[in-house]
Amino acid sequence: IFSPRQIQNTHTGLDLSVPEYQEIRGKMMSGHVEYHIVVVTRLAAFKSAKHKPEDVVQFMVSKKYSEIEELYQRLTARYPQVSLPLLPRKVLFVGDSDISERRAMFNDIMKFISKDEDLATSPELLEFLGTKSSSAVDFKGRNLPDDREKEDEENEALDFFKEEKTPDLISQLVSVEDVRKGEKKEGADEEEEEILDPLGIIRY
Repeated sequence: IFSPRQIQNTHTGLDLSVPEYQEIRGKMMSGHVEYHIVVVTRLAAFKSAKHKPEDVVQFMVSKKYSEIEELYQRLTARYPQVSLPLLPRKVLFVGDSDISERRAMFNDIMKFISKDEDLATSPELLEFLGTKSSSAVDFKGRNLPDDREKEDEENEALDFFKEEKTPDLISQLVSVEDVRKGEKKEGADEEEEEILDPLGIIRY
């Protein structure tokens, strides 16, 4: 859908957009919305060793309102001189129109961030997009045999990193990690879906 890939923000080497969202149903009446952030970049931080400097990589991350809000607060605290587009207001019950309005506002915020040289390369953003925690690109490179990469790249923007794909591998690694380390599981009981975040696995 997105090929050939070209970077619009050539000065930052990063394009961000929020083309869609997905409602995740939880147990009983619970649930949350995840906003799909599509990343197109040639920044080295997002590439594996196999990539050439001019290569453009593309992937998607799903983030909840609270995660985007946290990034927003961290960026405004660190770069007070930058006036980011407004964050959608917090309401207790969100309907479909609120959600699509939020998606549009998040899209504006992400586009703004990717055009600003300070914000586009900030550690806060890199961490948010997964270079440190989920190491998305790395993860992909490690799990796919080389010859599958080409055809996979076409679909990657939409379905790459949907967490359902790898939870088994990740949860096995998490439990091995826990046994070996005998440490506290960081954030494990905070929220179920956070357990799937391969935090630390790739780092060790």
